[in-house]
Amino acid sequence: MDISPKGDVTKQRILECAAKLFAEKGFTETTIREITKASSLKNPASLYFHFSSKYAILEHMLEEYTRNTDYVSDKNVPKMLNENSTLEGILACYQTAFPADKIDYYLNVLCMLLQEQLRDPYVKKFVSDKVILHLERNTKTVLTALLELGAIRQDTDMDYWMKAISCLLYTFAARRMLGIGDNKPEYTGKGMGEMLEATMRLMLELCGTTPE
Repeated sequence: MDISPKGDVTKQRILECAAKLFAEKGFTETTIREITKASSLKNPASLYFHFSSKYAILEHMLEEYTRNTDYVSDKNVPKMLNENSTLEGILACYQTAFPADKIDYYLNVLCMLLQEQLRDPYVKKFVSDKVILHLERNTKTVLTALLELGAIRQDTDMDYWMKAISCLLYTFAARRMLGIGDNKPEYTGKGMGEMLEATMRLMLELCGTTPE
C-alpha cells in the first residue's frame, strides 16, 4: 500500500467518495466501478492498490470512526474541562471527535450505517456498540468530569442526557439520509453543531448553571 503523502490523499479521496455513495445508494448497491469513477481513478486496479475490496473500505471507515470517538473517552476530557467547564469547553470536547473539516464525511458514514444495520449483523453490532452506546459512554465521561468540577448539580440525571445526545446524532444522521432539512451541515455552523450546542445549553440551564 502506498504510504506516501500522495497515496494518503488518494486513499482519503476514495474514502470520502465511497462514504458519499454509500450514504446515497447504500453499501450493497454501490459498486467498485462507481467508487473508482467518483474518486477520479483510471480503473478499479488503482483503487485495489489502496483497498483490497469494498468491504475493506467499510472496515477502514469503521476503524477510523472508532479511533476518533475513542479520543473523547481519554483522560484529555477532564483536563480540557478543568481548563474550561463552560459551554464552549464542553462543545470543544465533542469537536475533538468530529472535527469541523471531516464532519460531512462522518455523517455520510453514519447514514450508511443506518441503512446497513438492517442487512449486516456486523454493522448492526457496530452501530449498537460503537455509535449509540459509545457516544453515551463518552457523554458520561463529559458529565462525570463536570460533576467533579461542580459545574453541574449532583442530582443531574446523567442517563437522560446520555440518551439525549446519542439520539441527537442518530436522528440527525437519519434526517440527512432522508434529505430532511439542511443536508450539508457544518459542525461549527448550522446543523449538528447547532443542535448539540442548543442541547448542551439547555442542560446547563436546567442543571442550575449559567452558560457563558
